[in-house]
Amino acid sequence: MSKQQQKKRNQVKEARLEIVAQLYKRGNSVRKIRDEVMRRLDLPKYSTSTVHSDIQTLLQEWRENRYKDMDDALELELARIDETVQELWDQWEKSKADYVQTTRTRKGAPVNNGSGNEEGGDGQQQQQPQREQMRTYNVERTEKEVIGLGNTAYIAEIRQQLMERRKLLGLYAPEKREMSGTMSFAQLLMESGKIDEAEEEIRKSQNNI
Repeated sequence: MSKQQQKKRNQVKEARLEIVAQLYKRGNSVRKIRDEVMRRLDLPKYSTSTVHSDIQTLLQEWRENRYKDMDDALELELARIDETVQELWDQWEKSKADYVQTTRTRKGAPVNNGSGNEEGGDGQQQQQPQREQMRTYNVERTEKEVIGLGNTAYIAEIRQQLMERRKLLGLYAPEKREMSGTMSFAQLLMESGKIDEAEEEIRKSQNNI
């Protein structure tokens, strides 16, 4: 294979991986990814086994470059959140832009097209209902300049996405419980949710006697 052919092959693979990454993070099936890649790149063939291989390649890249020592499911969720947050930021910036709001109001009057008598199958005239239409004789156009103050719903969703991201990364400290110094051992077990496990251990030991 010549250098030119190898270069073209690498370019096709890079374009393919970019599409696969986008579709996979959005939850598309392997078959959907294959069909969409073939359509966009006009490929004559693209097997499902190659799709699986491309997905594994992407997961390995994400693992090595960003989220080492995390399993594939966690990496995928984090990548999805990152993409969502980026899109939300873009929409937030657009919502701050000023724009001109145009409103069109049509004014018209009804037009009577007549009853339109038609001859029936027996040769008799049949009365047809009148049909009315509106004829527009004037269109008023008004423009209003709207100052973009930003849609705070985007910020709220960004905060929610980042909160989910921190949860996945385990950045929140575990909830601490205040324990009284006079608390009994049984109360301690009940407070910590271990009482059922302790009772189960007692039953097992009694059965073995």
